Amino acid sequence: MNLLYYYYFLFYTRVLPDREPHVTTIFTLSLSESFLINGILQIFLAHLLCIALGKWQMITIFIFIVGVNYLLFTKSGKAKEIVKLKPKIFNSFILSAIGVFIFFVITASFLFWEPIYIKQILEEHCR
Repeated sequence: MNLLYYYYFLFYTRVLPDREPHVTTIFTLSLSESFLINGILQIFLAHLLCIALGKWQMITIFIFIVGVNYLLFTKSGKAKEIVKLKPKIFNSFILSAIGVFIFFVITASFLFWEPIYIKQILEEHCR
């Protein structure tokens, strides 16, 4: 989590400078995490119970994750510690950036393929 936070923070300070990079970092990190959690939960529920989450349930999960991340990073002061520590994978900036980019692409991809997959499961296996 520290690695993800740091590299999301770097993105909002260097690539797309933002006046409140910590707030934006918490929001976008929470969004990525919610895509992953909602996607996995959707697949699980579709396969086992033949149901899908509604938009308000998914939004509630996102808001919960934002709250947890706020408490975990901002309220505790951990965000500033992470920025000072500059965490890396195997002490490599490039390897770390690639890992975070892959995480982002995978979580963002849930937006595109997961609804189609869930619809297919519900139509074929849950009649």
